[in-house]
Amino acid sequence: MVRQRRIQLRVAGCQLRVGNRHRGRSVWPFVGFLALFYILLALVTKVYLLRALTDFKGSDERGRKLIGLHALLLMSLLLVILGLSLILIFRIGRYFFPPSRKPEPKTNYTDAWTEAGKRAKTPEE
Repeated sequence: MVRQRRIQLRVAGCQLRVGNRHRGRSVWPFVGFLALFYILLALVTKVYLLRALTDFKGSDERGRKLIGLHALLLMSLLLVILGLSLILIFRIGRYFFPPSRKPEPKTNYTDAWTEAGKRAKTPEE
């Protein structure tokens, strides 16, 4: 079994890691959400939409419009739930409303020649 070496390089406060997995957010919650949404969609299709389709064939004009509107409303509601949930999962608000940060203090740069002149001892004559 070959072990992967971990190499770190630090340059100017930045750290580069080679051989490690990215430490970002996991994909599994997103996959789980899509799987649960698919199960919900399949359940609604089987329980409601297929039954409505069989009733649709044997109904009058007013009943067809009513069944069609109910199915449209239900599918629209499911798509809105999917869209809003995806927006919440990907946290899109962080792009439009970034967190407020304190302004960084200004760095005071000292003049090296001035400091050297202060510390230098003058020869006595």
